[in-house]
Amino acid sequence: MDLAIDGGQTGLRIGLAESGRIREIRELPGLSYAEGSPAEAVLERIGTGWGPLGTVCLGLTTILDDPGKLATRLLSMARRVLITTDVVTSHAGAFAGGDGVVLAAGTGAIALGVGDGIRQVDGWGYLYGDAGSGFWIGRRGLDAAFRGFDGRAEPGPLTERAQAVFGDLAGLPGRLYLAPDAVARIARFAVHVLELAGDSGRVLEPAEDRSRPDPTARAIAEEAARELAGTVAAAARCLTKEAAVPVAWTGRLLRDPGLRAGFEAELARLLPQATLRPPAGDSLAGAALLAASTGPSRYETMIRTAER
Repeated sequence: MDLAIDGGQTGLRIGLAESGRIREIRELPGLSYAEGSPAEAVLERIGTGWGPLGTVCLGLTTILDDPGKLATRLLSMARRVLITTDVVTSHAGAFAGGDGVVLAAGTGAIALGVGDGIRQVDGWGYLYGDAGSGFWIGRRGLDAAFRGFDGRAEPGPLTERAQAVFGDLAGLPGRLYLAPDAVARIARFAVHVLELAGDSGRVLEPAEDRSRPDPTARAIAEEAARELAGTVAAAARCLTKEAAVPVAWTGRLLRDPGLRAGFEAELARLLPQATLRPPAGDSLAGAALLAASTGPSRYETMIRTAER
């Protein structure tokens, strides 16, 4: 049996796998950038009661402080350990090792293209990357909310929504800056920004707010769609330009119909040969496939391997 791990900032999933297929899934809290030692946090979540394993494959968003220590500890219960990023496991799951570009868009945002070569775009984290991600959208939404709160702009729906979600905005910095899960909490505000941005293509239910979309929130959503499409187009440069480019996306962010429509329209403009398709499997499925593999992997340069 193998252990497949999909570790994000919103949640961490552990799958017990056999021959590349997930048999059992456990869901645990996500990994925070400010949690102390990320390697220890991963080990704490995995636990020790798994018995003898063939391979443990981890696809993580969090930057590890000590991957060697993590691998050594995991080798006490497994023959082999594979440590990589969640975009690699997402690509393996989406295309089962074939060519294409996968966009992983959740709290962060990153794309991986595999074709004539391999090309990662973005995924540089909340400080200076992850353009168009949940954190990126939530951060801009809060920026607009505070501008309305302190008088730099007219208060609008984003200010009202931020107060409803976070409470007194004057005290929010003191609460949020000290919170270990600040990135995830800001990313969760993206849901509210996208809701206020509206979706002209969706029929509203009778109980829903029929007020006009907030132009500030709409502008944030439109820019996010452009950023995500640009990330995919850049990752596609490793594939033959004349051929169709398979593109799949994973993560919760593009489940929003308005953002997804904007992303698809911008991608068609930037990359006309793109063919959007549902992923064959998710990041956890990709980790299970990589764990079951025995030969050289196309992702070899992006995987840290330890064996005993």
